[in-house]
Amino acid sequence: MPSAIERRLAKIEQRFRDRLRGVHRYSDAELDALIAWLRDPDPSREEWAADLLQREGLIR
Repeated sequence: MPSAIERRLAKIEQRFRDRLRGVHRYSDAELDALIAWLRDPDPSREEWAADLLQREGLIR
């Protein structure tokens, strides 16, 4: 059963289908790393996570 974070990301992906295509879509490794970071934020990787979320237009 997917976690709440995984369900939220899946919902966002469905809502913004136009942002999923092309080279900017999360790779499986990026998605796994982002989920891990959201569960246990590491300050040293905060900039990486913010860049990833900005790339998809989820934050500004």
